[in-house]
Amino acid sequence: MTTWRNRPPGRRTLGLLAASSLLLSGCGVVAANPTTSMPTSFGDAARAASSPMTVATLPGGETAPGLIPVYWLGLNGSDVLLYREFQPAEKDGDPISEAVQAMTAGAPSDPDYFNPWHKADSVTASISAKNVITVDLSADAFKTSLDAGMAHRAIQQLVYTATAAAANAGLTTVGHTPSVVLLVDGKAGYRAFGHEVLEGELQRDATLVAPIWIIDPQEGSGNPTSLTVSGAARSEGGQLSWRVEPIVDGRPAAAAVESGFADLEAPTGGTSLYSFTVELSPGDYSVSVFHGTERANEDSKRVSIHSDLK
Repeated sequence: MTTWRNRPPGRRTLGLLAASSLLLSGCGVVAANPTTSMPTSFGDAARAASSPMTVATLPGGETAPGLIPVYWLGLNGSDVLLYREFQPAEKDGDPISEAVQAMTAGAPSDPDYFNPWHKADSVTASISAKNVITVDLSADAFKTSLDAGMAHRAIQQLVYTATAAAANAGLTTVGHTPSVVLLVDGKAGYRAFGHEVLEGELQRDATLVAPIWIIDPQEGSGNPTSLTVSGAARSEGGQLSWRVEPIVDGRPAAAAVESGFADLEAPTGGTSLYSFTVELSPGDYSVSVFHGTERANEDSKRVSIHSDLK
């Protein structure tokens, strides 16, 4: 078993991900505000009616060296779902405890996401040969008061972050599904946020993955005038729609400068990668990808286009 203890976190900024080489489980969302309770319109029946997006893994064991994945929460219609960003990793640090520490202490780069956790004073992590990840964090991480639905999503935020960090660092073993044993101050059985009893091995809840992700570019990145947008999406029986809107007075303009469709090869309910390229003049833009004319499941990123980028 490999064990680490993280170093005190410093101020971190999000790194730019080259999506052409990355197919990890991803991130994206419509506009959201920090919340401690599920939307009043949320219903289990409504969520059960939609198919979850399949969480892709890196083919051939490729990793994103120098980066750690961190998951956040964001509103999508009447639900709260999981989204991912990448940020630079510390040199010689433990990638699992570092990612979990960043998740508890940090804030997402994309303002559409939010974080219900409180900064943990201590985080340690270990992983077994059968991909059982043990995370031990201090009880101060659970200070926020959440309802049951949000508590479940917060724990899944940690499970996704820890398992993604292990896979991205090449620490997982082929043939075993990663799981997380979550200890609080060294003990099992803690009732997280007053609702989730932390016992046994926790696995990813695939129903909580957002149905559309923009993987590249990331929020706030600088890009050349020929902008390639790529990501993953659940197919709903038709093409994926996209729009590029200029930022005017701090907000996306109503009129798009470019729009179009991206093909999804998967059958209805399946998951496909997508990609499209658009030529843009220098300036600030909002890039949106969504299902249908109602812009369902929309994911958006703000980017800056610079003509002097090489």
